[in-house]
Amino acid sequence: MKSWQLCRRVEALAEKFKLVQSDIVRLDFDSFTEPEKQLFRKIWEIWDKYGSNPPADVLEANREFFSKAAEVLCGRVFDLFMFLNRELLGEDEIEYWYFKLHFWNFLADLNECLQRVRKWSEKDRQEFLKDMKEHDAMNKVFRIPRGSGGEDLRKRGKKQECKGNG
Repeated sequence: MKSWQLCRRVEALAEKFKLVQSDIVRLDFDSFTEPEKQLFRKIWEIWDKYGSNPPADVLEANREFFSKAAEVLCGRVFDLFMFLNRELLGEDEIEYWYFKLHFWNFLADLNECLQRVRKWSEKDRQEFLKDMKEHDAMNKVFRIPRGSGGEDLRKRGKKQECKGNG
């Protein structure tokens, strides 16, 4: 087979297996345990009675149900993600260990970042969002340098000030 023929076949296969964009991820209800199913049924009863946006007092009275349901769903998604990555990495325990290390550190870093962002004023949030959109940065990603925590950035800023004044 000539290279151009192979290329044409690969392109045809790529077109057949093109990812379909979807805003929905589905989990099979039958994969949950019976207590988990009962939890979801309780939440569905609340939604049937009050709609998908129940009043604050109903949410507060049933907060444990909603929190536990979120925990169950996140746990299931994490389990699936970890399983898939373990399978993709093969039998290499060291690589899988590094994957887990970076994954859980990512979640810890994200949590810290979101806690800081939630303290921003509405004005700061709007300015940040405006700047991101003006620079077409909403769909771009980049590598954050290691050690870029707030404390480290303050130290770097002081060092740069000293260099500039010297």
